[in-house]
Amino acid sequence: MESKICIRCAALLPEDAIFCPKCGKKQVHEKRKALKRANGTGSVYKLTGRRRRPWIAVKNKVVIGYYEKKTDALEALEHFSGRVLTQRYNMTFSDIYAEWSVEHFKTIGRKGIEAYENSYRIFTPIHNQKFRELRTADFQEILNQHWKKSSATLAKYKQLITQMSNWAIREEIVLTNFAKFVNIPKMTKHDKDIFTVEEIEKLEKDGSETAKIILMLLSTGMRISELFYLPITGYYENYVIGGSKTEAGRNRIIPIRPEGREHFSYFASRATGPLLLSGYSGQRVPANFRRRDYYPLLEKLEIKKKTPHATRHTYATRAIREGLSPEILQEVLGHADYSTTVNFYNHFDVNTLINAVDKTAVANSLLTNPKSKKKEKP
Repeated sequence: MESKICIRCAALLPEDAIFCPKCGKKQVHEKRKALKRANGTGSVYKLTGRRRRPWIAVKNKVVIGYYEKKTDALEALEHFSGRVLTQRYNMTFSDIYAEWSVEHFKTIGRKGIEAYENSYRIFTPIHNQKFRELRTADFQEILNQHWKKSSATLAKYKQLITQMSNWAIREEIVLTNFAKFVNIPKMTKHDKDIFTVEEIEKLEKDGSETAKIILMLLSTGMRISELFYLPITGYYENYVIGGSKTEAGRNRIIPIRPEGREHFSYFASRATGPLLLSGYSGQRVPANFRRRDYYPLLEKLEIKKKTPHATRHTYATRAIREGLSPEILQEVLGHADYSTTVNFYNHFDVNTLINAVDKTAVANSLLTNPKSKKKEKP
């Protein structure tokens, strides 16, 4: 039998001795207790029973999550160092949508709200999941089920979850916007139809009230609904005050191009109600106007079929070609973001692009080579 010696002073010990009679050192190795975390930094503890993730991390009485290893739980707590958590941290997808929409819907119109509500419905499978636990794969799985829909529709779905994620980051509910990593088919930019000079001349020559309305749209860039619901009180001879859809688009000043002012004056003098077009003898509901007045006139005049919105594209294209500044055009069209104006409403022809580049090149050469300037005659 081996002699037992003290783990501290190496003195021989009596059999079954717990303490060394010489130095008093306890001879049993004890497991060190973990240091207590500072107040307010959260807690990590192990749950009883057989569990796949037995370690739980808690801060401010809010459960952060369950983990397989203690080190994972401690790491999770470190992410929230210096932050006070509330029950908002455990908000579900539906909770986030409810609070985000109350704030965001104040800035958009009815159609925009409907688009977001339709997008929200496709995420029904994750409505009750904690938003902070959702990852790119969760969003991607939902979108993959709707892959056959148009790129524009899928882009709207992604726009919803991206904006919700940004809101959740602002509210310190999540740290990363996982929605921005979702993949959707790239949108193919199709050339939009615009009215040619020859087609505009046909409308001017026709002279009918329907033609006048189309020319009014071409001279302002207004949406068809904006013109049809424009109050007579919003008409001021060379400009109107109206608009719709977004906050940037409502109650904006819209100048009337010189060639269109006589048509506005024509309907203003014949108004029979509160709206500028109340005296129009045709269809005064936009949807009916398109179907019964607008398209039949294009067919009669042998103008290629294009939607009424083509008048807005035509206005923007002409304005840019004529040198209207981007800031002014954005204001006139009522876009909150100039990228919308550039990406969807301008259509450069070959000559416009070539002339713009040539003009820039000439101006640059004069700046870098002053001698190239022509000498003025005395």
